Amino acid sequence: MERNDSKCQCLSLPEIKAYLNNAVNEQEKKLFSSHFSTCQLCNEVKESFSTVNQLGIEEDITDLKKDLFETVHQRSIKSRRLFLSKIAAGILLPIAGITALFYWNNNANERLYQANFQSYVIPEMATRGQETNSYEDISLPEDLKIAIDFYAAKKYKESLPHFEAYCKKQPQNTYATFLNGLANLEENNIDEAIPYLEKVRVDDASLYEDATWYLALAYTKKKNKEVAAQLLSELIDSSKFYGPKAKVLKSQL
Repeated sequence: MERNDSKCQCLSLPEIKAYLNNAVNEQEKKLFSSHFSTCQLCNEVKESFSTVNQLGIEEDITDLKKDLFETVHQRSIKSRRLFLSKIAAGILLPIAGITALFYWNNNANERLYQANFQSYVIPEMATRGQETNSYEDISLPEDLKIAIDFYAAKKYKESLPHFEAYCKKQPQNTYATFLNGLANLEENNIDEAIPYLEKVRVDDASLYEDATWYLALAYTKKKNKEVAAQLLSELIDSSKFYGPKAKVLKSQL
């Protein structure tokens, strides 16, 4: 790729794409990098193109990018700087708008998850006995006690190995299994959380509604609308506490 460059001459679309694709030699790479550091428009277009390419939507806006960019490239040096300021928004805003819309649509499930997820607070009686002052006074298995301590302190990552160790030894303890699932949710380990919540939903009627709600949120985040909607329908029909929230979330899927 041979070209006669100067700091005031904007790069062409093929040159920017070649730079982004590492299809330039070391001399050209230094030359282009230097240009990007002095030309705000080319640098912003490069960043926009990079984002668009990463999102895989380049084909949708190729014509728009080419027409606008080549218009700039063909202008005389004398008139280019004034013209650039007028059409910069024409290049960047459509790209940014399409990119933002693409991001928004593809993160709808994540937004729904974040809007509805609230950390589960361990009920007081789940961690202490009626005749004791604190759950430290109860003779709990060491792994479970440590896991609960970490969970209560919102140190979910630290709680996980202790929940895992305890649940392997005592899989019938559905409350520990439930907290294990929730700790995984807190750490964004969605695939790990789901089996624990599924097990609790089936094995423990007292935790059925809680497990179903968090399981529905997990499937919402995974973009499995069909399963999420089915779980939410169950809550709408059976839960006074979760029913209203489930109805709203289902309508937004």
